[in-house]
This record gives sequence, structure tokens and C-alpha cells, in this order.
Amino acid sequence: ALMGARRGKDKVEMVDFEDAKDKVIMGTERRSMIISDEEKKIIAYHEGGHALVGKLLPHSDPVHKVSIIPHGRALGITQHLPVDEKHIQPREYLINFIQGLMGGRVAEEMVLKIKTTGASNDIERATDIARKIVCEYGMSDELGPLTYGKKEEQIFLGREISQHRDYSEETAQNIDKEVKGIVMNAYNITYELVQENIDKLHAIANALLEKETLDAKDIDKIMGIKPEPEEGQEETE
Repeated sequence: ALMGARRGKDKVEMVDFEDAKDKVIMGTERRSMIISDEEKKIIAYHEGGHALVGKLLPHSDPVHKVSIIPHGRALGITQHLPVDEKHIQPREYLINFIQGLMGGRVAEEMVLKIKTTGASNDIERATDIARKIVCEYGMSDELGPLTYGKKEEQIFLGREISQHRDYSEETAQNIDKEVKGIVMNAYNITYELVQENIDKLHAIANALLEKETLDAKDIDKIMGIKPEPEEGQEETE
């Protein structure tokens, strides 16, 4: 309603809902921020990598929007929206999520031959998910269906939950090895996926540099994905 009122409207439209959602999820849009053409190109390929991989992975949430307009702290963002509300996450979904996070770094390395700090948050999240797969969810084939590291909550307010190590040094090394294996395997698969679809990555990045924001339909069009027929409509040749 605030978005609509600022634009002098007497009723709320879908664009106001969309902009409000973006502000809540991504932070306030910062169009005034000055970004050089070189950095803008890096951001476009980084976000293009996320969007491309997200579109190609079978267990990934659908890509809703990708933008290189700064929002909050982020210089660009790729937004995924699940079709249905999820209460349980299978291992395949978590692995696909890590692969999607690797898409930005892979695109930077493959096209621009550089590694930037733009992927730091992606790497942090990927490592955290991989460690949870091994230590919390018991999804590791090597280490089995066990929990490693007992959580101890502080009784004083404002204190964080601390992790108590209840396993041997040898197990700790095995955990580190398994976590690294999950992330590196996801990285290698993502690298191959981007390499096989490099033309589509260039097309998405160029479209981002031109339009700054792409929605799901724009990305489908660029990638040559035909829209699914709406309910009640038969697909015609």
C-alpha cells in the first residue's frame, strides 16, 4: 500500500506487491550507487551464473528474478521462489542448492578469469550447508547417520548456542574431508554445466547489462525454454 501511495495510485497493483517483496527480501534498492562498467560486467556474469545453474538443476527452486541493481548490501541478486511450501528437504535439494551457490564463482572464473570477493557469502553458505549435511542431518555415506557436535545453549540471554566437540581428532579430519568433498564435487559439476551452456550464460549476462533486471519469462526466452501451457489450455503445435 505504501509503494502504491508513493506513486500516486488509488489502488494497489501487482508491481507494488513485487517491489514490496523485493524490499523485504533484498533490502532497499540503491540505484544511486556508482558502479564502474568493469564491476557491472563482473556482477552480471556472477548473477547470470547463479540464474543459469538454477534453471538447469532438476531439484532447484524456480528462478523468479535476477537483478544487477544494488539492494541493501548486495550488489546483485538471484531470487528463487519455491512452487510449494517445503517442510522437509531431501539431500538432492541441498546438493543442488550448493551447486547453485557455486554458479557465480564458476561464471567469474570461466569467462573473466578472475576470483572476486563477490562469492564470499555464497561460499560461506555452501560450506555451512555441506557441514550440516555431514554433522546434523546424518546424510553422509562415509560417516553414517550420526550427529557430530553436541549443541549447548547458554542460560544467559544474548548468548549464542555453542558447539561442543564430542568426537575424536580422526573423526574431525574425516568430517573436514567429507565437507570439502561435497563442496568440491558440487563445484566440479557446476563447472561442467556452465561450460556446456556457456552461450546461454553470455546471453543472460548481456541481457542483464542491457535491462538490469530479468524475470523468469525473460530468462526462459533467452534460454529457449518454451512456456508451459496454462491450465485448461491445450498445447498447440
